[in-house]
Amino acid sequence: MSQYVNLTRFGRLARKHLSEHATGYALGAAVLLGGLLVLLGFLTYIQHWPMSESMQAALFMLCLLGAGSLFTSTVLAQFGAGRQAALALTLPASQLEKFLLAWLLSLPVFLVVFVADFYLADWLVMHLVSPRPGPLLPLLDGHEVPGLRLFLTLHGLALFGSIFFPRLAFVKTAFVVLGMAVLVGVLNFKVLNAWLGGSLGMAVPFGAAGVQGFGPLVLPEAQERWLVGLPLALAVLLWAAAYARLTEKQL
Repeated sequence: MSQYVNLTRFGRLARKHLSEHATGYALGAAVLLGGLLVLLGFLTYIQHWPMSESMQAALFMLCLLGAGSLFTSTVLAQFGAGRQAALALTLPASQLEKFLLAWLLSLPVFLVVFVADFYLADWLVMHLVSPRPGPLLPLLDGHEVPGLRLFLTLHGLALFGSIFFPRLAFVKTAFVVLGMAVLVGVLNFKVLNAWLGGSLGMAVPFGAAGVQGFGPLVLPEAQERWLVGLPLALAVLLWAAAYARLTEKQL
């Protein structure tokens, strides 16, 4: 059999994993549904009006980013240290197959479960809590594309953090990401402000910059389109780094 990927071996690995964690995943999906019901129901109740599509879209992305990052930060935790890591590393499957299983569960499978939970909660709130039925958030109409690019980047960060930090991966990864974001933002402002002679009003990394007396400065449309692929490229690099880190794990 291939030392990297064999479908029969991968299927056995997936069946073993699901047989051991199916109950936990089902409970997690139920907790997610309950949390969404409470959040959407509370916001609808206090405003006495159905949620607008823009509000639903904002809640969809915020909950997706939060819940997705939290779940992803746990999928490779079994390879951290101790007896659990020894059992995980000695399973008769390749490291690539173990990584692919974690990637599939934390990205496409999680997305399907989250979307199902969110729209079920949204429908129940709109018909049971709202004073009158409101329109549900349209799916795949383009509003979620920028957020999904950000989700892919955060998924890569959380996946790398789950194998890099043996304990409290979510908390430690969040601190590192926030620290890096602040550092990049400050350095970006300092460099651009010095370059423009102190006339910079505001600046967003990889985005527009406001110059006093001139208004916003933006990249040409042709160059700006290249930045669209930046989150995906960063996500791919982080996935590769997480896999490389996994291959380094030894008993």
